[in-house]
Amino acid sequence: MVKIGIAGMGYIGRIHYEASRMVPGIRVVAAASSQAEHIRKSYPELQVTSSYQQLFRDDRLDAIIICVPTFLHETFASEAVANGRHVLCEKPFALDASSAARILAAAREAGVVFMVSQVLRFWPQYVRIRQLINEGTLGQVCAASAYRLAKYPPWSEWFRDPQKSGGCLLDLQVHDLDFIFWILGRPRNIQSFGLQSSNGCWDHVHTILTYGDAIASVESSYIMPGSWPLAAGIRVVGSAAAVEYTFRSAGDVATRTESTEQALLYCADGRVEELAVDHEDMFVAQLRHFAECIENRATPMVCPCDESYDVMTLLSASQQSADTGKAVQLIPQS
Repeated sequence: MVKIGIAGMGYIGRIHYEASRMVPGIRVVAAASSQAEHIRKSYPELQVTSSYQQLFRDDRLDAIIICVPTFLHETFASEAVANGRHVLCEKPFALDASSAARILAAAREAGVVFMVSQVLRFWPQYVRIRQLINEGTLGQVCAASAYRLAKYPPWSEWFRDPQKSGGCLLDLQVHDLDFIFWILGRPRNIQSFGLQSSNGCWDHVHTILTYGDAIASVESSYIMPGSWPLAAGIRVVGSAAAVEYTFRSAGDVATRTESTEQALLYCADGRVEELAVDHEDMFVAQLRHFAECIENRATPMVCPCDESYDVMTLLSASQQSADTGKAVQLIPQS
């Protein structure tokens, strides 16, 4: 039995906790929250503390899921691994690539399993699209276009602070840059441009990634009106076929089971096929993979931390481009 603690029981922490109930072999036994009394009332079965340090020192725990705001990731992840805990850290990895590098160094020194929660790698339709690419069904991929459009999360103001969240450039774009990296690898160049709030937070961003024989784009927004549902999608065009997935929730990702979605494969011979996919919840699949890595003392294969770091370098380059108005040429991977 893998015993887990959750650092931060806000919106995403609760999603992880609910997912944990569906994974045999793991159990969340403790949590830390700045709203500890409220969480105890909602989850009386949990031992909840207001001290994150107390949670990290709890020797009953094998692992910690880090669900605090992004600007706290480095401090909390480093404390957790220093206490010998395996860590699943919510995205985005950190506020910048330098911070992410320090977290990874601490995890490696501690010899623990470390994984970033890049949930699209467990989302059934995105997983199936990658399988189609790897199987050669699409032929040579020449273009990809992704989007993720939402309103600012209403439950906390820290999302609007560029020193704490990075706005949609980090918090939303991270999903789609990670998926494009997963299917196409590291681009040659990245260029981002968009709209900033009065305090400098990137509210709406377009990013173009160029490869030797392909191009990709990502649109991310936190300025949609209050009535707008979370809307996301991906289109990948190849020399032999194209695939498109669209998703619109009733509200946000917490209401994903009430969503409308469609995944279609467009073949060169005129056929249009609906993609057959598994329907395991992506947060459940992600936690199951994390637990298996802990049990086997293995590096995460679906979401290796080195790739999460590479994606963080893309996000840092995207921010540099948006800030300067210039494209950033990327150093090829060795």
